[in-house]
Amino acid sequence: MKILVTGATGFVGSHLCEELSRKGHQVYGLVRNPKKLKDFNFQGIVIKGDLNLEQDWQWIDEIPSDLDAIIHTAGIVHSFQTEHFFDVNSKATAKFIHYVKDKFPRMKFMLVSSLAASGPSLNGIQRQEEFQSEPTSHYGLSKLEAEMHLFNLAPENWQKIVIRPPMIIGPRDPAVLDFFKMVKSRVVVLPGKNGPQKEYSFVCVYDLVDSMIKAIESTNLQKEIFFISNPQVIKALELVTTIEKHMKKKALILALPMPLIKSTAYILAALNKLTGLDARLTPDKIRELSPSSWMCNGEKSSKLLSMNYQWDLDRTIKITVEDYLKRGWI
Repeated sequence: MKILVTGATGFVGSHLCEELSRKGHQVYGLVRNPKKLKDFNFQGIVIKGDLNLEQDWQWIDEIPSDLDAIIHTAGIVHSFQTEHFFDVNSKATAKFIHYVKDKFPRMKFMLVSSLAASGPSLNGIQRQEEFQSEPTSHYGLSKLEAEMHLFNLAPENWQKIVIRPPMIIGPRDPAVLDFFKMVKSRVVVLPGKNGPQKEYSFVCVYDLVDSMIKAIESTNLQKEIFFISNPQVIKALELVTTIEKHMKKKALILALPMPLIKSTAYILAALNKLTGLDARLTPDKIRELSPSSWMCNGEKSSKLLSMNYQWDLDRTIKITVEDYLKRGWI
């Protein structure tokens, strides 16, 4: 298959491009900065461009007319500017679909969304695909809007697939890296007095990529949403202790009250306006840190995609630590 991957230098996109190429697919990678490709084993064809609403999208003309599938992984996860989420995750997706739908009356289009688009668990019940979506953050709402654009704006005869992963862990991940850095510093801060007991679903990036390829190769899917999630539900404390195990370090765990965490986020937001300081703890992220559980059920992926999740938490943390050490990140 000829497959276009947006966000080809991102965490998920880079792993996806490598595995698609290994399986014999012809990959076209949309990248803003081709120099970043030197960090990956990218074997495809580079299309230089981005989804900036203010830029000229002439790169659309470089997409081959016989393209079989598009996998849209590009997006942002954190920002101090609310409108940035909607510009990049939602409006750019709508514009992208608008441009390519005229060029491709038939297409397999996969959107990488997030559990955040569905919302946190309610009363300790794992989220399922048929539940009503109740995002708590602007990030989650922007991802939900992107899903709605795919289902409402794309042609009826397109195959439309939405992937909603929970916490993604694996080599090259810059987001969960913060946990590893805290363990290295021997002080781990968790949000809320019950922070250590908060429950999360997760998926290793290798299992996520496997599921995405199974879905894009399937001929039986027309309009589907999938939670891609390891059956193992973990607590924040378990995540920390597993990292400690593989880093061979012991850290002091501090469960700080949410009001203090929230105040810190707003101080960082003020510094961002004054100095441009970037940080992952933003006011919007507080909306995701507050709930006691983010869990989803991946049974649908096991049934329809024949997913057999291979990477449990221990194996996933082990390979992630090894990768971070090689990169000098920890």
